[in-house]
Amino acid sequence: MLHHFAIAVKDFSTSHYFYTEVMGFKLVAGVKRQAPGGGWTKHMFYDIGGGKTMALWDLRGIEGVLINPAEWRSSISSGLGLPGWVNHFAFECSGEEELQARKQRWLDHGYNVSQVDHAFIRSIYTYDPDKNWIEWTYETRPRNEADRIEAEEILRDNSPATLADYEGTFTRSTVLKCRNPPVPAG
Repeated sequence: MLHHFAIAVKDFSTSHYFYTEVMGFKLVAGVKRQAPGGGWTKHMFYDIGGGKTMALWDLRGIEGVLINPAEWRSSISSGLGLPGWVNHFAFECSGEEELQARKQRWLDHGYNVSQVDHAFIRSIYTYDPDKNWIEWTYETRPRNEADRIEAEEILRDNSPATLADYEGTFTRSTVLKCRNPPVPAG
C-alpha cells in the first residue's frame, strides 16, 4: 500500500502554491536535513486524502554541489524524453460532483483541463508547474472478474491496438495563472 510518493521540483514556491492552493492539499510535515555528498534539502509532505501523503523536494541546497541546475529536468515524463501524458499522478475523488468541483478549481486558477471517460473511471487532467500530468479520477463502476480476464488477454496479446485513443473534452481556462505565488511563510 502506498504511504507517499516524492517528486523534485524546480521552483519550490510555485509548486507549493500549486499543490496547496490549486490542488487543495494541506502541508502536514517537513524534514530539513543535510544531503549525502553535500548541501541540504527540505522534504515537505502534503495530505492527499485517506491518510496518504505526497512530498515535494526542495533541492536548492544541493544544486551546484550534487546536481547541475541547468541539466536536471523535473518532469517525470518529458524530463525523460517521453510524451507528457505517459507517467502521471492520479488522485482519487468521491464522484462526479467532486470531479466537477476540482475541474472548476483548476480553471479558476488558470489551468486548462482535459476530461476523459475510460472503461471504468472518469478523469480530468492538467499539468503542474513542472509539466507533470496530474489527474483527478473516480471509478464509474466496480471492477469485476470480466475486467481481470480482459486484462489477462490484453497482457498476452502483442498485436497492434485497433481501438482509437480515448476521446475527451478540453476546456481552456479564461483566467491567468498566478505567475508569482506568495513565498511560503517560514
